Amino acid sequence: MPIPKSSVPTLVDVAREAGVSLKTASRVLNNSPEVREEKAAKVRAAMERLGYHANALARGLKAQRSAAVGMIVPDLSDPFTANSVHGLQEVARRCGYAVILASSGGDVELERTEIQALIGRQIDGLVIAPADSRHDTFTGVIPAGVHVVAFDQVLRSAKVDSVTVTNRRSAREATEHLLGHGLRRVVVIGARPHLYTIKERVAGYRAAMRAADQQERICMVEHENVLTPQWFAENIFALHNADAILTLNWVCTMAALRGLRQLGKSVARDIAMLSFDNFDLADFITPGLSVIVQPAEEIGRVAANLLFERLNGSSGSPRSVVLPAKLVIRQSCGCSLTDGRH
Repeated sequence: MPIPKSSVPTLVDVAREAGVSLKTASRVLNNSPEVREEKAAKVRAAMERLGYHANALARGLKAQRSAAVGMIVPDLSDPFTANSVHGLQEVARRCGYAVILASSGGDVELERTEIQALIGRQIDGLVIAPADSRHDTFTGVIPAGVHVVAFDQVLRSAKVDSVTVTNRRSAREATEHLLGHGLRRVVVIGARPHLYTIKERVAGYRAAMRAADQQERICMVEHENVLTPQWFAENIFALHNADAILTLNWVCTMAALRGLRQLGKSVARDIAMLSFDNFDLADFITPGLSVIVQPAEEIGRVAANLLFERLNGSSGSPRSVVLPAKLVIRQSCGCSLTDGRH
């Protein structure tokens, strides 16, 4: 008998439509390898015809899992973060999990509040870019059964899996490239100097400047909103008379581009520039911005895979994965695509 259009199809309806047992339909739903492909195809076709959607909450209660993982990041508008989220969601979707997103705004207390809210929703695991990498400020509020993976930032005092990039090596390579143009007054610009990523990138810059026997010119601020046009006028030009700048994240890069524009300074002509982090249109602005590209989507995918391996019973010591970042040369650093200087 056909199912009334007003009712919601169940797995029993799917089994009946496909001409299989309820047990077989359930195995197909859970991607069991015990069902022959021919029969599994019939069940999937029946699900599609009936518009059947699995009740993830009911399945989670039965298995004592929520089929959801949490992800907390400092800034959802950051292109690096957005791409990392995309990579994680790709893996989670394939594993039959939903991702609940939250933003900490880079604030430790808000981060703890968001974690507690996610725990209240009975997430099975958490992927997080910690707001403060100096101390483990949150694992104490996470139940023992909830696995955690840190990405971008590393928590030295927490025993969790982590995914980062070659921050130090890539910053050194970028600085060496600027020095290779004969530039000597290279200023590095960053915010939130306590962060692991910023510390590592500054260390890479320092190594390159020392190897070239050049004076280190480090301009750090506690928050990116300090980076106004007046700040650039006073610190980058009046104080250091910079001939090149290396910005250490996307927000600093945006602040630098705005500040230089308002000061009437032209990138490449008046000052060379290189950015740690890529973003849409970086290759379309004039001149094209030379950048260090982080494999953001891959970071999200690797973090998700580490998490789901733990959820599937993997044990052992915390794992640390370091992915390579890539220097992409355009024109803002002083290179010319026409004269072969790359």
